[in-house]
Amino acid sequence: MAYQQFNTDFLLTKEGQSVDISRFEKGDSINPGNNRFDVFVNQNLIGRHDVTVNKDEDAHITYCFNSQQVKMLGIDINKLPDINAVANILKNEKCIDIERLVPGSKVDFDQTSLRIDLSIPQAYLSQIERNYVSPLDTDRGITAFFADYNINSWRSRSSGVEQTQHYAGLNTGLNLVGWRLRHNGSYSQSSGDNTEATRQYASLSTYAQKEIAILKSQLTIGQYFTPSDLFESVPYNGIQLASDDRMLPDSQRGFAPVIRGTAETNAKVTVRQNGNTLYEKTVAPGPFEINDLYSSGFAGDVEVTVTEADGRVRSFTVPFATVPQLLRHGVSRYSAVIGTLRDNRLDNAPNFLQGNYQRGISNLWTGYTGSILANDYMAVQVGVALSTGLGAFALDVTHSDASGLSLSQGLGEKSRGQSYRLSYSKLLESTQTNVAVAAYRFSSKGYLSFTDYAQSLDEVGDNIATYRQRSRLQVNISQTMGEGFGSFYLSGAAQNYWGAGRGSDISYQAGYTNSFNWGSINLSVGRTRSSNGEQETQYMLGISLPLGSSPQAPYLNTSVTRSQSGNMNSQLGVSGSLGNQSQFSYGLYGSYNQSSSNSSTHNLGGNVQYRASNALLSSNISSGNNFNQYGVGMRGSVLVHAGGINFSQGQGETKAIIVAKGAKGASLLNSSGEKIAGNGYAVVSGLMPYRENSLAIDPKGMSNNVELATTEQRIAPSYGAIVKLDYPTVTGRPVLLLLQDTKGNSLPVGAEVNDSEGNLLTMVGQGSRVFLRAEKSQGQLVVRWGESIDRQCKVDYQLPEVADNNPTSLLQQSALCYPVSSSR
Repeated sequence: MAYQQFNTDFLLTKEGQSVDISRFEKGDSINPGNNRFDVFVNQNLIGRHDVTVNKDEDAHITYCFNSQQVKMLGIDINKLPDINAVANILKNEKCIDIERLVPGSKVDFDQTSLRIDLSIPQAYLSQIERNYVSPLDTDRGITAFFADYNINSWRSRSSGVEQTQHYAGLNTGLNLVGWRLRHNGSYSQSSGDNTEATRQYASLSTYAQKEIAILKSQLTIGQYFTPSDLFESVPYNGIQLASDDRMLPDSQRGFAPVIRGTAETNAKVTVRQNGNTLYEKTVAPGPFEINDLYSSGFAGDVEVTVTEADGRVRSFTVPFATVPQLLRHGVSRYSAVIGTLRDNRLDNAPNFLQGNYQRGISNLWTGYTGSILANDYMAVQVGVALSTGLGAFALDVTHSDASGLSLSQGLGEKSRGQSYRLSYSKLLESTQTNVAVAAYRFSSKGYLSFTDYAQSLDEVGDNIATYRQRSRLQVNISQTMGEGFGSFYLSGAAQNYWGAGRGSDISYQAGYTNSFNWGSINLSVGRTRSSNGEQETQYMLGISLPLGSSPQAPYLNTSVTRSQSGNMNSQLGVSGSLGNQSQFSYGLYGSYNQSSSNSSTHNLGGNVQYRASNALLSSNISSGNNFNQYGVGMRGSVLVHAGGINFSQGQGETKAIIVAKGAKGASLLNSSGEKIAGNGYAVVSGLMPYRENSLAIDPKGMSNNVELATTEQRIAPSYGAIVKLDYPTVTGRPVLLLLQDTKGNSLPVGAEVNDSEGNLLTMVGQGSRVFLRAEKSQGQLVVRWGESIDRQCKVDYQLPEVADNNPTSLLQQSALCYPVSSSR
């Protein structure tokens, strides 16, 4: 590290004395020892790590990394010039200096944010995902308890009969020594005229969960749900170990093909999809491989262009279509569950064991298999997913074998069968038709899902033979009509059942949407036919118009719905938002209904919602023919931590506690309406786990007597963690002092200003001015521009009293600086 030297001949007092600024010549003043820093490589957060700081006699600072941390930084050892020397350093040295290890690298330290920035030439780095942080390096948070709640009360009166309903949904959690304890439940209460009052609490799940970072998995114990990757998801009591895709880099999540080719020169490789550039990279001569292409869903084949250094261009196409079962080459997904089926309707819930495994074998296909085992039941699934030029396919077959069944259900004592499933996805680029999901399943008469089997053991399953699904077809298609012509969509599902007691269900909806300069239009038609033969068709026209050009201009919404039976509904409404952060929203509507018998009704209503700092408040009211209704609601979160209790409007598993003492009223830029509370804390919910999150504070709204030392920090939390971020503050009245010595001379620029205890506060600026924050209305300062007594003086200041409730602006005052040796 090169030292900086300053010519002090330009910094002289009127008496010709020089100013001692040697402290600025040797860089940072951090003390040696072990410290915890945020480590960045080329502006990308790698994680928060313990780094040892060494300082020699010349005040040269070295930041020490161990061999494991060097790998974490993404340095590719094989790309370094002298591999043997590097291997020796990694093996024998406990203090590895990155600047000595990697040619051209640089280490910078920011003491205000305890951040180390490493600048490492890209040629010596392996692939580093932007914003991604390995699960091994994330912040696992602190011990804390939270409760996310959603409370609603609703009261109505219709034809003289009054009804009241109350509902509270809860999601509670306690983070303790690496474990996340969770409980989800709901409470409902209803009462009214001529009806019996009811009260009920339903427990949805209660479990303990722990991250297994080295396996990129989650361990869950208690009441939970099996994954839905292969089999239907069921609730259970037991233990589960399952991989967590959130722990993977974005370039490894979902499916995208590996692109391979050969470059003849230093070539530029460009990957496009539907004319949009997805990826661009310069490669060296020879074979190249792109395996970190981000997944883009169902958006069609990709075109690869190789532009050589001499201008020659070659292109080829790689098929790209995907279904949920497809994984990238080399990526695996698994789950293992052992437990008891959780169903309150069953007297004898079966124990079971379930395992699933998926593996991306190549660009072309993914293989997957799974099994469920119970006392008298077994199901095995085998499948393959293919990505081809004709689209993406997934085909699997599930075989079930059950025994000990009741003969009264028409299945026999034993039942054996198969269920076949075919899924398809494709974007037809010539017409821009997107077949997003097309799936067909057929189950033979003897096939039993695990839920079917469990119900067959109990009286709740008396009608299982009648209501078991035989086949199901599901299709979702969207069609872009071209720029300015809108889009068309079609979605539908049809299913039938085994047994003569139930027919088939059919439902579909088709629609058209388009946006114009003056607003938007929506047309749709939908039809449903239930198994009892009843059917209904509805036609709808909707129009939305902005009532102004400002960002908060209200919208006028109107719609007309008509059914096949002759019923018609017309609605007209206005909605919008107010406030500098759109924290207040509202809606007003009126509707008119006419039945097929020509009888008509009308109603009017409205709703308001306010995003307060500590909760989301809502209210609604409506009135019509012989009825009226009103309701209120509140949604938010309560967090209990070592520093106190805080309320917030946001909800979510992964949270951050912001600590900014004295900064009451400051806003959080990451959350609409959230502010620092009176205890100096605030809560931010909905953080992205295993990703770098930037959290910023807007000082506007807090006291002028408080200053934030930093306004923005970055954090990468584990899933479900409650992390803590300290934002240091400086408290005191802002004062600008104009200092002079007893002879009326200005003090030298750069002189230190210390308090009476010797703590450095600030320095003298141009024009002998000093800015500081005074914690007390009176005190003493010591100004130094050298070590000798004649290069020091002292200031006694006295500030005017200000009422506590009176915010202060910058106070300007003059003061004399007396020699330290004086008796004053």
